[in-house]
Amino acid sequence: MWRTFYYGVCYYPEHWDPKCHRSDIQRMALAGFNVVRMGEGAWASWEPEEGRYQFDLFDRVIDLCRKHDIKVIMGTPTYCAPAWVSAKYPEVLRWNFERIPMKHGSRRNLNYTSPTFIDLSDKLCTALAQHYKGEKQIIGWQLDNEFNCHMDVSYAPSDTIAFREWLRRKYRTLDRLNKAWGAAFWSQTYTDWDQLDLPHPTAACMNPTQLLDETRFISDCVVRFAKRQADTLRAHNPKWLITHNGLFSNVNGPHLVNVLDFFSHDQYPLFASEWTGPAVSLQQARSLAPLCRPAPGAKPDAPPPHSFAILEQQSGPGGQMQYLHRTPRPGEMRLWAWQSIAHGARFLSFFRWRTCPYGSEQHWHGLLDPDNRDNRRLAEAKLLGAEIRKLPPAFFDAPLTTCIAVLRDFDNEANDRRINTYIGDGRHDAARLLAQLARRHVPADIVWPSSNLAGYRLLFAPHIKIVTREIATKLAAYVKSGGVLVLGAQSGLKNINCHTVESPLPGLLRTLAGVEIEDWTTLSPGETRSAALASFGPVPGVQPKNPADRTAFHHASLPLNIFVERLKPISAKVLARWTSDDPLLAAAPALTCNPLGKGAVYYVGGYWPAAAITPLLDLLLPALNIRPLAIAHQNIETLARATASRRWLVLLNHSAAALPVSGLDPGKDILSGSATSHEISLPPYGVAVLEQPTRQPATPP
Repeated sequence: MWRTFYYGVCYYPEHWDPKCHRSDIQRMALAGFNVVRMGEGAWASWEPEEGRYQFDLFDRVIDLCRKHDIKVIMGTPTYCAPAWVSAKYPEVLRWNFERIPMKHGSRRNLNYTSPTFIDLSDKLCTALAQHYKGEKQIIGWQLDNEFNCHMDVSYAPSDTIAFREWLRRKYRTLDRLNKAWGAAFWSQTYTDWDQLDLPHPTAACMNPTQLLDETRFISDCVVRFAKRQADTLRAHNPKWLITHNGLFSNVNGPHLVNVLDFFSHDQYPLFASEWTGPAVSLQQARSLAPLCRPAPGAKPDAPPPHSFAILEQQSGPGGQMQYLHRTPRPGEMRLWAWQSIAHGARFLSFFRWRTCPYGSEQHWHGLLDPDNRDNRRLAEAKLLGAEIRKLPPAFFDAPLTTCIAVLRDFDNEANDRRINTYIGDGRHDAARLLAQLARRHVPADIVWPSSNLAGYRLLFAPHIKIVTREIATKLAAYVKSGGVLVLGAQSGLKNINCHTVESPLPGLLRTLAGVEIEDWTTLSPGETRSAALASFGPVPGVQPKNPADRTAFHHASLPLNIFVERLKPISAKVLARWTSDDPLLAAAPALTCNPLGKGAVYYVGGYWPAAAITPLLDLLLPALNIRPLAIAHQNIETLARATASRRWLVLLNHSAAALPVSGLDPGKDILSGSATSHEISLPPYGVAVLEQPTRQPATPP
């Protein structure tokens, strides 16, 4: 499957008069598409009545695809059921937090814990797999559609039963559960399993560990449901590659992708206010790609470890009944697609071929409008297809050259989102950091506790509150082998049960960081406390190699917010002290560095607004001799991919103005065919793919 770049479009034949199908598929082929994604919303077409399956509609469309050499990614249509399902089996419906059942008439209203729904899903997936097991046009399957999009919780009676069973498996005894949940507080102690339930509306705050376990339970239900479908499909055709499109709330990404052959993402840049937001989404997709199915189960034609798919790439203004995006300007649709490709997409399909004139997404535009006439969006898609064909296969096999990573963790994000919401803004520090690195033209990755950290020279773990011995050990090994780790305020605050640790903070990270927390305070919105970076002697991983870089940060100010700490060094060296007249801080250390093995650990005693990230990077990047890939405006995105013998630099102009890019190695722009020198000019929404001599090493120098 992955010997070529798959370039396609989402198509919904059930929406259209069959007379349109032949011309639609023919026009797709003429546009340069070689794959179509379809079927994920067509349960009513596949099974109009219980147990009566019909395949003629999609069989005919697949035959048309065969005639035009277009492959198919098929979807299991279990995220939106026909009316007969909810009418005959109301127990399959999700209930909201107030215990009100969701009704038929929309999507994502079906319950993963309902035995009836699981049975209906199993029968439908088996019928599809049995019918299409020999169909060579189908190269893979998408499971369901956007797990937990729109509604990411359910409180139906079957959820309560399943949650109790999940708790029994996890804790085995009520004594263990009561201890883990801290049930002695407010007399919440449980004496019978039937007393346990998912969270309900309460008069005061809910139990934090119950909330965390609920989040873990919800994710496990999704993963279990995905695995059932994947197992059914693989049993009928082991050559099929299995994917899912997206990572939404209450789904543990590393756990989900463990049942997939490759990860897919739905990319809609207009949901973000600037280009760095979509870039972070693509970094997330790339981070999950190498965590897909364990190596023993890998297929010979599985994608390279850094590659992922975009099953829905925005092609026009998106809109539902509550909102309507602006219209992409000429060139933007192509630019967004190139951004996905540059970040590692090896499969890209636009959403969608033609705008559906009815339903709640009648304003979610595709390549074509309902009038079906050729337009500039289709012209851009044709241009993009021609450009993709200019790229050598080695480009797609080449990994991105990155040496910086930001650590994310499912439990910690659940804690920030659902439990410690009083300082919820801190959960955006990772995205702010990734955005600032991108604006500086220094690419970075996202990693997870199960990721391989080897090769990263700099690792940020902002505010990793829940810390296990396993992750503490992994971080220590990373530092001792030469990595530089940056921790933020409240690191190591909690254990696996979301209890505050009963030891000096930062808990399990205390020896690693070489520092203790003497005191702390929260700050009001908009309030900051500043620390002055002072001169310091040579420290491993800290001292800039170039003396000229030293003066840039000797007296810089580091404004921190949300939650600030008074640090007490144990083995760490002080790099900055609070300058505020706040008596709680009073010239105490605010930033420290602890040399350890071949590396070092920084501890930043506060949360990081954008104004703090700039001086922090001014300190760290020169110290590690990490340089930008190019010299350019912050609206230029730069990404490099390299093999042992070839290197490609992708330049993306996310602005409506022409912008210069300099500091380049001479090479050739593959898209234009022109030779390039040390400086080029990118037109508005312009793209360049420069082939250059390989730099050694293949990371930003």
